[in-house]
Amino acid sequence: MRNNEAEMYPINLKLDNRQCTVVGGGEVAYRKIQRLLENNAHITVIAPMVKAQIKALAQAGKITWRQETYSKPLLEGSFCVFCATDNRGVNRQAALEAKESGMLVNVASEPELCDFTLPGVVQRGRLQLTVSSEGASPAFTRLLRQDMERRYHQGFGEMAEYIEALRQELIAEGAGEGKTTSEQRQRLWRQALTPDIIELIYNQELDRAKYEIRNAINRARS
Repeated sequence: MRNNEAEMYPINLKLDNRQCTVVGGGEVAYRKIQRLLENNAHITVIAPMVKAQIKALAQAGKITWRQETYSKPLLEGSFCVFCATDNRGVNRQAALEAKESGMLVNVASEPELCDFTLPGVVQRGRLQLTVSSEGASPAFTRLLRQDMERRYHQGFGEMAEYIEALRQELIAEGAGEGKTTSEQRQRLWRQALTPDIIELIYNQELDRAKYEIRNAINRARS
């Protein structure tokens, strides 16, 4: 039961050039840093000591390491704060003080303090599949992510790119007088993208899937 707790709103954030602060320097903090780097965030780590990999990132200029014990002024300018020390009291203090300053907060060990949680992610090209338990069971989320990795092969990313190219083609045609409207394009996609297409992709019959999609669109337009 959720005990009347509101569900989290699923959202994807762009963190390009956003200031993200990680409080902590251990393995959990390192995992947060890795994902933030993948999203081009500006990262500051606050910890008196860090593991070797974090230190190497700081030496390479990829992150900023504030070699200090946590204090609230070190959070200044942060968009979001990840509390990932092995000290529950420090995590709670940092979380509450970040919230006071209007910053988004993630606490690795205490979901109830989180403004957001980090889903398990499977990336297939531009297609991003995520799964989350809202912090209730990271182990179960990890198991589901591993299952998704097996089910959704790289061909799904290739198909996403193909469909995007077709979409842009239809939009370009719609720019001319008498061409397709937005509502007409939506009807085309509903006819072209069927459960049968998903089965073809699962079976890695990508060429046939592309052919069937193009064929369905052409039939709907004729």
